Amino acid sequence: LDRKSTQLPSSRTAQEETAPLVSLREAQKLAITGLNLIAMDEGLSEGSPTESRREFLHLTPCKIRGAVHLLPLVEHHIGAYCQAVQLADKSVNGSYGNHPDVSSRTNTNMVTSKEDFRLSLEETTVISLGILYYLAFYSWDVVHTLLSTEVEKSSAAGDEQVTKMDKNVLCDNQCNNKEDTRTQGGLPVAPQDAPNNNRAQHSLFKKLLQVLAFSAARGSQTDSILNQSLKVLVKLAENSTMDLLMNFQHLLSSQILLGCLCPETPLPAVLLTVRLLSIIAQHHMLVAQLCSHSDTCLLLALYMYITSRPDKSASEMLWLQLEQETVRLLTRCMRCSSPVVLLPGSDCQCNLEVVKALIIMLHRQWMKIRRSENSLCAYKERIIQFLRDAVLLLHSLSQKDKLFHEHCLEVLHQYDQAMPGI
Repeated sequence: LDRKSTQLPSSRTAQEETAPLVSLREAQKLAITGLNLIAMDEGLSEGSPTESRREFLHLTPCKIRGAVHLLPLVEHHIGAYCQAVQLADKSVNGSYGNHPDVSSRTNTNMVTSKEDFRLSLEETTVISLGILYYLAFYSWDVVHTLLSTEVEKSSAAGDEQVTKMDKNVLCDNQCNNKEDTRTQGGLPVAPQDAPNNNRAQHSLFKKLLQVLAFSAARGSQTDSILNQSLKVLVKLAENSTMDLLMNFQHLLSSQILLGCLCPETPLPAVLLTVRLLSIIAQHHMLVAQLCSHSDTCLLLALYMYITSRPDKSASEMLWLQLEQETVRLLTRCMRCSSPVVLLPGSDCQCNLEVVKALIIMLHRQWMKIRRSENSLCAYKERIIQFLRDAVLLLHSLSQKDKLFHEHCLEVLHQYDQAMPGI
């Protein structure tokens, strides 16, 4: 609730100074009202879902109606970051080259001032995203407000629309077979609307996607912002219903997530990205967008990241988690009644790389088991479970791929070693 400025230094007129301050004060008043409502609201009794729903969610969100009143303040700070990044890009592209007479001392002072401001703004943004994560974690109202297509930009502060969750039934993942109970992220089903490619997104949700795009493009300077924004998206998707999940369609159709899977991205961010894709893949329409049949294919980028392992600082445990999440994602793709990804013979390179990636993952984890036979391995059971799931997936692919043995040629040595050993 701090009232410090969130605008670039020396870039505001008197009129521009007044308007944001008024909106900030209004957002702060709403946030205080929301905090008071949260303090008085038990929330659990009214919004508590059925027992059958609890087995899928780690901690069931409830109807904490005061939570939505904090959204305008969060949006204010996240919006300030988006605006600052855009202004910074414009100044880099056009300002310095056009003013050769400006002294070096003035330039140095300006750069120092802007750098200090940037660090302060990034810190505020990380905190704001952390608050948004907890709001999405605990409050179904917040999830519905951010993902509902009926919400207008001006109604974020006071909207208390809540769908009747108790009437929803458990998600069958839009597939013929039920999800394995070991997997996570089962979503409740809400009435299916007709597909709508022009869905009106909530303004804060749009800014969240903007922040993700900015941080994915800027590398190590914004790792914390990248991780926090991905955590928020994962939590929104986890606590979403099937119809609300369609709001992630724009994210898939853009190339934002492709930037989250590039070799320069740290492994923790890639892991969060794959978790998000794994949840999105439960929707039969969204799963089709995982493969673009081009160089921008998300699955192809994922396979290349796994086989090359570019993040040399990441732990083996973290790599195992990524490989487990990848197998979970691909298993969900295979189980769909009309799979449009992982189809052997299609024109995308990802369908050739998937076999290679799976065999390399199997060989790596099998080698770890061999090395740990005479020593204690803290996560040996997890590796064994991964080997089971990966072998089942590889078997399913071999049944559908008539050229399976040809696709194994590049990794035939690893295949011949690992499969008999497993």
